[in-house]
Amino acid sequence: MRTHRGFGPLFGGLVAVAAAVPQLATAQSSWYVGASAGQSRIDASTGEIESGFLIDDAFTASGTTLDKSDTGWKAYAGWRFNRFLAAEAGYADLGKASFDTTIVAAPPGTVPAPPFALHATAEARGVFLSALAHWPFAERFSVFAKAGVFRSEAEFTETIPSTGATRVSRTERHTDANFGAGLQWQVLPAVAVRVEWERFKDIGRGIGGREGRDVDFASAGLLVSF
Repeated sequence: MRTHRGFGPLFGGLVAVAAAVPQLATAQSSWYVGASAGQSRIDASTGEIESGFLIDDAFTASGTTLDKSDTGWKAYAGWRFNRFLAAEAGYADLGKASFDTTIVAAPPGTVPAPPFALHATAEARGVFLSALAHWPFAERFSVFAKAGVFRSEAEFTETIPSTGATRVSRTERHTDANFGAGLQWQVLPAVAVRVEWERFKDIGRGIGGREGRDVDFASAGLLVSF
């Protein structure tokens, strides 16, 4: 599992902007920007991976291990139509998943001959557009639900560690739904903290003829209104 460092400057910039916003402001503008970081998790299993090898290549895979969680981040800009409705557009990096397996049987003539190890990684990122519905339940708190579309770019790479050869390298772009829910706390008139859960549907659809995999993203972040 890797750790992203790209979201650090985003938070630094937001904190600097927040510090410059007068705390005595009483009106909240419709425009805002935000950034969040958290953990992504792909909906996949070792059994599905081993079945895929059997279907696609007539390979028998065994001893598969899967790392399906990573650090992700996103940055976005939004427009608040009123206290109940908003729209957001932004960019999300959902991190990387990886697996290791051993091919113990393969059709005659396969090079290298089994058994041999395989290592694979899958990365996902893209742009999104979402509509949000807020339900204020206290002076500074609201819960929200969101739904929209995500234009993803998924990269899948499969290598043979013993030779260093790349067996598969594919990039797939796909547009599908994303949705989620969360809690927002207005800590200052122009500064809010947000925690949320989102699901991005069918990431990597088409790679290897597959239907794609859902990715869940739980995050926390800061947003600043202007």
